[in-house]
Amino acid sequence: MNPKAWAMALSAISLYAPNKNVSAVLIVSAVFGLINLPCVSSWTLVGEKLQHWLSSPTRLKLFNYLMALLLVVSVLFSLL
Repeated sequence: MNPKAWAMALSAISLYAPNKNVSAVLIVSAVFGLINLPCVSSWTLVGEKLQHWLSSPTRLKLFNYLMALLLVVSVLFSLL
């Protein structure tokens, strides 16, 4: 279970359906479902393509170095 997803769902229901009316909860759930489906699907497709591309040890090593560099850069930006 994804704790961030639960926190987002609880926040959305409390913000957009504060009276906890069944129709409001269903609308919020439907909107989140409609947004979630293409996002998760695209994330899955990109991950699948990336898995095939990273089957080469050289590309995997390059990818890991790139991700490490991006992590260091993001930490440096967060310190500013």
